Amino acid sequence: MEMKMSAASRRAAEYKKGGGEWFCGFEYTPAKGLGYEEGVHRRDPSSVIEVNNLYYVWYTKSTGVYFGLSHKGSSRTKVFPWDFADIWYATSSDGINWTEKGIAVQRGLKGSFDDRTVCTPDILAHEGKYYLVYQTQCSDSSYTGSSENVGMAIADSPDGPWKKIQHNILEPMADGQWFGETDNYNNGYFTGFNHDPSLFYYNGEFWLYYKCGASDFLKSLKYCGQDTRWGVAMSKNPEGPYKHCEYNPVTNSGHETMLWHYMGGIAALINRDGPEKNTIQYAKDGINFEVMSRIENTPQAGGAFRSEYHDEHPLEGVRWGLCHVDERGSLWNYIARFDLDQRHPYTHPLEYPKANSISLF
Repeated sequence: MEMKMSAASRRAAEYKKGGGEWFCGFEYTPAKGLGYEEGVHRRDPSSVIEVNNLYYVWYTKSTGVYFGLSHKGSSRTKVFPWDFADIWYATSSDGINWTEKGIAVQRGLKGSFDDRTVCTPDILAHEGKYYLVYQTQCSDSSYTGSSENVGMAIADSPDGPWKKIQHNILEPMADGQWFGETDNYNNGYFTGFNHDPSLFYYNGEFWLYYKCGASDFLKSLKYCGQDTRWGVAMSKNPEGPYKHCEYNPVTNSGHETMLWHYMGGIAALINRDGPEKNTIQYAKDGINFEVMSRIENTPQAGGAFRSEYHDEHPLEGVRWGLCHVDERGSLWNYIARFDLDQRHPYTHPLEYPKANSISLF
């Protein structure tokens, strides 16, 4: 007798069985010293690194009320929390209590390629050098997407001083088709910006992941109005030139980038946007990502601790880190800490200090 199955049951048979060792949820604690402050936005924390028994993080910081997309053509009005921002940094001995140290990278002088804002940083420590990558915007361009690029600053110490490369290291790909037959930039599925850069040394090259998307408001599962996915560009040298991967976009979902090394490949936490949001994915080659598990309570704009033990377990690379809190009804963004939910069975032989969890979301 033929077994009858509903469409839902057939789909369920194809799902991964709960994700196994890739499955997780998250809990949140205050990042003391980087918390809520009226009049101030702290957001988009970088990956966290450890240098000489001290944790370091870089983040976007700006002040003042923002007014949204209706003012995107203005050269003086603050459009977003990350508009008219600089990159600051903080340190901590325990990952809980943070001391704000000051500006790491400042937006450029009037007329430069980054004179409006520098924001959404990430960090790579490699062979005694420190590489900060971040989003740039110039005052001559409104927030239409194609003017948002990636810059870089380099230092010999995580405390700086930081020397900027005096040009963008990555600009958006030429308009490309994702789906459909449209060929108009304002109506099609095109890579229109480079946001949320994240840099890795991988397979003997420098791989620069970033969020890309279309400038149109598309009817899909999204958080912020644009359809977003991730792309990647590669270079033999950290300063570039970077070449966009011919397979871009390499994900069909995801908002801010969050990735880590695992067993010769790259793992990714995909959150907030698209049909595969709230998943962990893995690509053995760093390009062809497959869903490994569906996850819960994902961090917003998370920057994970870059653990040297990343091959020990699929989740070690996302065991803890920092994220931002962008609460509805609150004008001011702030930074919190995330950890794997304590109910998850994975434990590491080195226990990182953490505070008692609280509800932030």
